[in-house]
Amino acid sequence: MARKRDIGIVGLGPRGSWALENFVIELHRQNQLTDIQLLLFEKSNHHGNGHVYATNQIESNWINICERILHLDKRAEINLSTCLIPSFPSYHIWANLNYDIISKKQPDTYPPRAKLGIYLSQRFESFIDPLLSAKIAIIYKEKVEEVLVNKDNKIQINTNLHSYKDIDEVLLTIGHQTTVLDNQLADWEKFAAGKPALTHYISPYPIDQFLHSDKLTDSSSVGIRGFGLSMIDVARAIANKFGKFVTHDAYTKSCSYVTTNDLDRMIVPFSLDGLPPVPKPISAHIDNWYKPSSQQLIDFESKIGNALTQQRACNSDFLIKAFAPIAAEVYINLHQTYSQDQYSANELEHVITEWLRDNNYNHATILSTNHDVVKSIQDHVAMALGQQDISLDYCVGQVWRYCQPSIYKQLSYNACKEEVIADIIALEESTKRYSYGPPVESMQQMLALIDAGVMTMDMVDNPDFKLTEKGWCFSKDDKTITVGIMINSVLSPPQIKSVNSPIVKNMLSDDLIEAVHDDLGVSTDESGYLISSEHNNKAPIALLGRLAKGTIIGVDAILECFGDRPQKWAIEAANRHVNRVI
Repeated sequence: MARKRDIGIVGLGPRGSWALENFVIELHRQNQLTDIQLLLFEKSNHHGNGHVYATNQIESNWINICERILHLDKRAEINLSTCLIPSFPSYHIWANLNYDIISKKQPDTYPPRAKLGIYLSQRFESFIDPLLSAKIAIIYKEKVEEVLVNKDNKIQINTNLHSYKDIDEVLLTIGHQTTVLDNQLADWEKFAAGKPALTHYISPYPIDQFLHSDKLTDSSSVGIRGFGLSMIDVARAIANKFGKFVTHDAYTKSCSYVTTNDLDRMIVPFSLDGLPPVPKPISAHIDNWYKPSSQQLIDFESKIGNALTQQRACNSDFLIKAFAPIAAEVYINLHQTYSQDQYSANELEHVITEWLRDNNYNHATILSTNHDVVKSIQDHVAMALGQQDISLDYCVGQVWRYCQPSIYKQLSYNACKEEVIADIIALEESTKRYSYGPPVESMQQMLALIDAGVMTMDMVDNPDFKLTEKGWCFSKDDKTITVGIMINSVLSPPQIKSVNSPIVKNMLSDDLIEAVHDDLGVSTDESGYLISSEHNNKAPIALLGRLAKGTIIGVDAILECFGDRPQKWAIEAANRHVNRVI
């Protein structure tokens, strides 16, 4: 008789639930969903969706991936001997979106995160309920604080309530973990403590924490640290509390902000470079202008996926040089470009290479970073609408987005040196302003707030500041603003040595995990299993998600949660179960 095995999964957000679904499907395919117990740990109630896609969050939190490319496939019915797991529709069917008949010129839609959360939650519940009834799975609403491996390679999970011993394998999909505050945030926490008139939020989420605070009134001044997607969520939520956006054009999403309150310079965003997020193309029709050919992507993958090239690389230039010809050809084929001068493909490749090395590189084809920030937003919105000549940087950012799946595929688990991996990730981060850009409507709303005087750009570009009894006093170009509420919208990077959550700190101290690089995450193999010098014989612990950043490239995108990495783990974990000792 086969020995029963316990498999633990810590974290039941999108990535964890997708891994679980694939694991069960793979075991069923091999007719081996027997002698197994699934121990599932999730401290929250957000099963299947996680806190990022919580169903109870406000409607003004939008995803930044259009529904058109949100390909979450149908799950087929699974008929087990002990239970029946029903089928579940694809996201497009569930959301009643038929892109065979929707015009490519129609503006793309970007739903609230809560809407996607409802889909993910319903999908998970329909999957897990039969497994719970059949006693194949158990869910523990507990916080996992420690994972230990004993001499027999058995795992012990310690939670805030209990200990669970003799577990055969564990998958960690624990998402964003708390980190040690940087010096500035730590100083600000200390500064605001004990001052009732001042409030400091070290995270923008959940937005309810400040949105419903009695300290946020129509006379408040709010500083927002960061000038990215989270800043937009924060600003939009505050604006909706005291007024409303009125859309004037259904296609361009141009709008105005209307309020009966005096909100002059209420919202004060700032960042180190003052560069705004860049909106994605408004529709599939315009987005297709930037789409590389299938052959271009095949050649690109062949170049960057070459193991010898990776081994010889000293930095990310091999990736840039493989990418530049694609972007240059796309730019040449655009019917409206920013510079009236004609440039050869070689000249454009040189400019693209230099710009990717340094985003402050100036050229006639590139929208200067020295432009007024409002003018920069307006120009990029017009480019996204197809109503203005396209700058090379905008083109490069959109082409890079199309190449990202190939980059993620070929450069995860690569043969590059550690410092090269860090350089590749730094390059990827430098493009996110474009490739992870918001919808056009978000930037139109920011323009509306600026036009209404509610949001000021006076301090957006690396202002000076001092801490006073009245709050954070910012100054730049002979202008000053003091804010009594400060919200940090910059999410901490996945530097494993900066993470201070108990589970990660304990695994580090026990030598169960090793960092790829001082500035990156955990080493794992291609199936997600941890690589550690202390446990050379592959400890039966796997990790998927942003804490593996470095071993894998592209961990933050929602579509990556449903990619092949959880599937690879599921296949390996299923094979390990099938080949278990009898």
